[in-house]
Amino acid sequence: MYLIRILLLISLVLPTANARADRTVQEEYRSILWTTALRIHQLYFEEVHPDTLMQAATAGLFNSMDPASEYTLKPEDLQQIDDRDHLLRDRFSTLMQITQAMDEKAFYQVTPDTLIRFGIAGMMEILDPYSIFLEKRNLDNFNIQTQGKYGGLGFRIQVVYPDSAIAVWNLLHDQTPAALAGVKSGDLIKYINDTSTVGMSAGTAADSMRGDPGTAVTLTLSRAGRETPFDLTIVRQEVKMNSVSLTTLFPDSTGYIKLDRFQQGSSREVHNSIVELKEQGMQRLIFDLRNNGGGYLQEAVQIADLFLPRDRLVVFTAGRAFEDTSKYFTEHDAQLQDEPLIVLVNGQSASASEIIVGAVQDWDRGLVVGVTTVGKGSVQQVVNIDDKVELKLTMAAWHTPSGRSIDKRMRKDSTLVDGSAKEYKTRLLERLVHSGGGVNPDIEIHGRKGNRLYGQLNGFFTLNNQFFHYARGYHFKHPELTPDFVAGREDIAAFRAYAENREFEYVSEAEAHVKELDKVAEGEEYRKLEKPLNRLIDEIDKIEEKHWDENEELIAWRLTFDILEKSFNLQAAEAYNITVDPQVEKARRVIADPTEYEMWFGKKEIGVQEDDSIAQEDNGDDVQ
Repeated sequence: MYLIRILLLISLVLPTANARADRTVQEEYRSILWTTALRIHQLYFEEVHPDTLMQAATAGLFNSMDPASEYTLKPEDLQQIDDRDHLLRDRFSTLMQITQAMDEKAFYQVTPDTLIRFGIAGMMEILDPYSIFLEKRNLDNFNIQTQGKYGGLGFRIQVVYPDSAIAVWNLLHDQTPAALAGVKSGDLIKYINDTSTVGMSAGTAADSMRGDPGTAVTLTLSRAGRETPFDLTIVRQEVKMNSVSLTTLFPDSTGYIKLDRFQQGSSREVHNSIVELKEQGMQRLIFDLRNNGGGYLQEAVQIADLFLPRDRLVVFTAGRAFEDTSKYFTEHDAQLQDEPLIVLVNGQSASASEIIVGAVQDWDRGLVVGVTTVGKGSVQQVVNIDDKVELKLTMAAWHTPSGRSIDKRMRKDSTLVDGSAKEYKTRLLERLVHSGGGVNPDIEIHGRKGNRLYGQLNGFFTLNNQFFHYARGYHFKHPELTPDFVAGREDIAAFRAYAENREFEYVSEAEAHVKELDKVAEGEEYRKLEKPLNRLIDEIDKIEEKHWDENEELIAWRLTFDILEKSFNLQAAEAYNITVDPQVEKARRVIADPTEYEMWFGKKEIGVQEDDSIAQEDNGDDVQ
């Protein structure tokens, strides 16, 4: 593709009489745009031609303009330049001329920083989904995810309706500033320092509550069981987010560790959890990486070090900006040497999680249970642009010890770039494994099956979460509640009555179609359809009632989880959850039976079901 002088029509089709006074694009923003383009040109793991890069930037610039604005490419005027660095400078010079013209002549005012931001967005659009431009808020969030700490209060929030309020969704742990000050999960935040939260986004609310340790923020809270809102002033502190959210030992001496993220210190937390479990008599381990989207590569390598013998290859990376391939090996004797090991994964396990899973599977060290992982086989590195912005850029692809890449090559529009898959063999037992599209589990079993009724109760589209509203007031009405609570049929009936009293109406797919038909039927047509439609509605009501009965188990699980979390803490809810989780139950059965555990290593190919009686399936989606 060629990028050459752009024929700007904006100054022709828009009134020039209203053109603004001459302004120049600020040098700061020019520098940001140029540095971004240069870093992509130099470091991105696949070469991007300067013409392609600058054309994408131009398209991004025009996305900031009025839809009537357009541009024309004139490839015949393109100066042929062989040197790619020189070519990039030439195309950037052209891009700056375009930016200057747009800044000076466009009828609708667009600030220079907006122009540059759109130009950068255009360039990022042609890269992979994991290469992103980080401005201050996103940069702060990224640092929180990787470092696991921030200045703030220590709880997660979400917008809830119909209150249009900011809800305390859950507390990170019981030693956060908020928890120590008396904030409870389920509280509604009505004001932040006298600013109403009605209509406020979760991002804006989070920014308002974060700040330097030692500074104070006042929250006005509404709590179930209290008639009027009340103020609570909390001093911000450095909040540490734990990587390991649950460590427990089942009665049969099977240990369980749930790792939520890879951040600085994650490997130390896992190590400490293993020590704790071994002191309690652990004989085998289930390591849960479900919903773990990854993080630091080095932490993944150090966690793999806990399971694999010394000097075993964990992962190797290769990228255009690296002179040599980087290889990462274990450096110590395994902390967990011969004990049976199962790693749990799902469709949200990615990146660093997949590095561990790939290493465990390729060295035949343990079994992988769950569903196929995301397929993020690339390495990102943060590249500094200036003091306000950074670029998280894909620098390399990584490969498992067998040599396979599990990367599902995607563009930002979710189209597949390369769907080809190759066969590899595990390092010890020579089982067949496949590249591309994530890591396939040794044993495939899906999580709980969601459905339309559950989705509507959960407020998937309305943010009016019936479970949240019911659970936040449950402990107030049931002060005798204990952590071994499990919701029964009476609780389900009370919950349904509560939801319907709050004007919840379950609309099945069949009812939705009938309502659409009812809208379009008029006059004589409607009179002909009225009786059949009424009979159909009566039958649909019976079907919907059956849906409530069929979902008793799912509703009871969610009610129990939310009530325990709101009444006690997230750890109490998670401790209950793993006792009824179908994937955990399957892992526990397999790992406790030495014969079945070893039998799975006898499969010649991973990802192919050889015996349905062994590979128990449940065709449902993971409930998030």
